[in-house]
Amino acid sequence: MTGIARTLVALAFVAAALDATALGAAALGAAALDTAAPGSGAPATEPARAPTLESTRALAAGLKRTGRAEVTLAWDVAGLPGAPPQRMRGALAVEPPDRARLDIARTGERITLRADGGEWLQPSVHQLVILKPRHSVGAMRWWRLLAGGAGASERKLAAGRYRLLVAPTPTADADSADVSLGAGGLPEQLELDDGAGGHLIYRLSGWKFTPARGAAAFRITAPAGTETVELP
Repeated sequence: MTGIARTLVALAFVAAALDATALGAAALGAAALDTAAPGSGAPATEPARAPTLESTRALAAGLKRTGRAEVTLAWDVAGLPGAPPQRMRGALAVEPPDRARLDIARTGERITLRADGGEWLQPSVHQLVILKPRHSVGAMRWWRLLAGGAGASERKLAAGRYRLLVAPTPTADADSADVSLGAGGLPEQLELDDGAGGHLIYRLSGWKFTPARGAAAFRITAPAGTETVELP
């Protein structure tokens, strides 16, 4: 599962703006209540807002406007010895506050990630793998941190190119991703370390913002003849 899992964890950045109204606004509202003196009748003090990340601004605006983002994703995987890499393509969809789905045309694989885990359908082996929350924790970390900018920062590398940085926590290492912006300020390329001294590059094209389909669109059930197994 390493390659697919790393792809989705990396691409959690794509959902970096998973609706500030669902996450950031709730936090801001709670902070506002906390800053009002009980019984004083005084208006709550306006809490400080997290800085907006330029690298996710356009994506955040699109998600806030319609509730769903769709994009074509392309990346290369190593081929047989002596053969060139194989180009993979998939349809990625994200919805606030924590949902992502990747459908891979070449293999028929379908993967979903949510706060409560997710599913990974593998037609080649007739299996539906059930993912637990700990398997999606890396992706969820990016979504939650970058949704409002809290805990994440960015550094401008060049015009339209940024490095996103997430500080370490007691339960997760520091992480980073380089993102290049294309038309309309939307991400067109994502680059990150592969954990083995190399780099993974993902290309994104054909962004569309459409009405949300809801939680049911991010759950996969096992087709007939498919074994259901839980990932350890």
